[in-house]
Amino acid sequence: MKVDQYPVYTATVNVNAPVKYHYVLGSEEEKFTRTVNSDSTLNEFFNRKVNVKKHPLLPKAYESFANTKKSKLFDDTFVSTVLIEASQSEVNYIHSHPNIEKYKVPAKVIYVSPYNVKTFNSAKLAISGQSTLYDKKLSYKISGLKTENDEKLYDRTSVKLRADMIDASFIKEKIYYDMLNSLGVPTAQSKLTRVFINKKPIGLFLMSDDFSNKEFLKNTFNNGKKSTVTNHIFKADYYPSGGAVGDLKYYGATSKKYDIYEYKGELEDVDSEDKVNEILVPFLKSISNYGSGKSLNFDINNFLKNLAMEFLGYASDNFWVRPGNFFIYKDGAKDKWYFLDSDFDQSFGHGDPDIAMSTTIDNYASKLNDEIPKSRPLIETLRKVSAHDKFLKDAIKRAIQTCFNINAVGPRIDSFAELIKEDALWDYTCERQNRYTGHSLSNKKYTEKDFTTQISSTSSSPYPYPIKAWIINRSKKVASQLGISVPSKPDTSLGYYEPKYETTTTNNNNSEPPKEEEKPVKNNTTIIKTTTSVAPKPTTDLPTTTGKCGAGIAVCKTGYCCSQYGYCGKSVEYCGTGCQSEFGQCNGTPAKNTTTSKTVKPVKKTTTTTTSKKITKKTTTRKATTKKQSSLPTTTGKCGAGIAVCKTGYCCSQYGYCGKTSAYCGKGCQSGFGKCN
Repeated sequence: MKVDQYPVYTATVNVNAPVKYHYVLGSEEEKFTRTVNSDSTLNEFFNRKVNVKKHPLLPKAYESFANTKKSKLFDDTFVSTVLIEASQSEVNYIHSHPNIEKYKVPAKVIYVSPYNVKTFNSAKLAISGQSTLYDKKLSYKISGLKTENDEKLYDRTSVKLRADMIDASFIKEKIYYDMLNSLGVPTAQSKLTRVFINKKPIGLFLMSDDFSNKEFLKNTFNNGKKSTVTNHIFKADYYPSGGAVGDLKYYGATSKKYDIYEYKGELEDVDSEDKVNEILVPFLKSISNYGSGKSLNFDINNFLKNLAMEFLGYASDNFWVRPGNFFIYKDGAKDKWYFLDSDFDQSFGHGDPDIAMSTTIDNYASKLNDEIPKSRPLIETLRKVSAHDKFLKDAIKRAIQTCFNINAVGPRIDSFAELIKEDALWDYTCERQNRYTGHSLSNKKYTEKDFTTQISSTSSSPYPYPIKAWIINRSKKVASQLGISVPSKPDTSLGYYEPKYETTTTNNNNSEPPKEEEKPVKNNTTIIKTTTSVAPKPTTDLPTTTGKCGAGIAVCKTGYCCSQYGYCGKSVEYCGTGCQSEFGQCNGTPAKNTTTSKTVKPVKKTTTTTTSKKITKKTTTRKATTKKQSSLPTTTGKCGAGIAVCKTGYCCSQYGYCGKTSAYCGKGCQSGFGKCN
């Protein structure tokens, strides 16, 4: 095997598709059979039967939020892999001191999907979360996901890795976000990912948006376009013992109770308290005056839809029950405020589920929280307006008729369970990393039975409620309260909410869920039916390049050929056999059919972490030829033998990337492909 793009490895054999195969890595051998029917498979993770799986979609309760640009990062049809490399002493430090705020460790982050590998050499790793700081399994935040060429991780430069340690199924928070998408509110996106730090398995995590990240805000509220004005976002917490909660209540021009809010906006090196008093407090005052003939520059309907979801899903750690755990965002261009609910790990049956099950919208908060006064000023102010009260009730009804309906969400849960089960069981075996000694640490130990129960059971026991049991019982209870019934056939009149896929084109009308034939087929052995990758014709949405080319990447500059290996050039190696005519000029014959299979295996602590591609090709065996430097394209990205030469002034590092710092120009620098010091 040879390195294709670390940590992906490649091998070539002579076979004709279709072919059945499995992987053997070291002393480990897969005990199931894979099948490839086309000329290429995707990057496949070792010992995982299901590589990519299209899930049944949730019907829309409302149209999607109009200003949001979807990101391919949250293609949830696969479990991605995140490899983090950092100083082990620094990693040990944050694991031993998780409560030290804003301590970031310089790191290299490699993101691996079935389709791509993306590397970020200047990333940062930090501990994330509040209550989870005292869990054995920690949560993380990764920032700085941007290359020297300003390439981001699918329009994101920062993400959260949420441990979800209290959920054996790993599915509750993900489904909650899915339902928010169905309701059409601006919200974070999410998907599941494996995480390794310095080749050590850390576990399965929910990768989700970082609410205060500029890229998230730009893509959620402004269709991915840079705003021409300054926008502001504040985070609200919940500390009743300290006398403050994030209830959005006005306490006068100044109050220590406003310390519960923290400025997280675009302005740097500013005093948070000053910004709260200057920007947020006037908004709180406008809330207190609402209903007395004054307007409110607030997205009320989407706030009420968030409340509908909190009520149905029993978000026991969120605004209605425990005022906090949310962000409030001001769009400067529109002079309008938006509510962003967050952190739903304690939903669908955690907390006091039996009490919550019996609540109505009139006693929901008062029955479930006796730590603070029962009043919820903003909710009560809005519900005094009959149109808003009706909208809240209608939003609850719409959810029951569409997404919060077991007939819609049940098949989606089952599909995710098939995709993630092996990774969930793997997570249960991973060593937990929290080494903090200043507080007792909580740990959860699960078995396969726990996973199956939390995914599949329709019984309310054991605690916490399994997700299906909660949805079935809660939807029936609330439907009865509102004088409706739970439909056996969900309303799909608005179509379905669909994520943006990493390599496929989304059907614009979203009128149908994925077809049955797109799903994996079960036989005596688990056969993964992969989709044939067909290169699309060049389109205007692909950039022009002299570097890496191909489907979903780029089209070569005029006069350049796109080689069978996906790089632009002008010599016979690029323009001859295998040249991809869809992405550049070609002088030779089309490529022969090839069958390519790839496997990913981050291995045990004692061995090297690898992401492997096993490539099966129908090809003519020939000796490799060394391309002359003059025939290689110029780049500021990936460099080296057979790839590219760095642009003038750039160095080609020992790892094959162009840059100008000592990490590129010093030890191991490849002088044949760029400048070296």
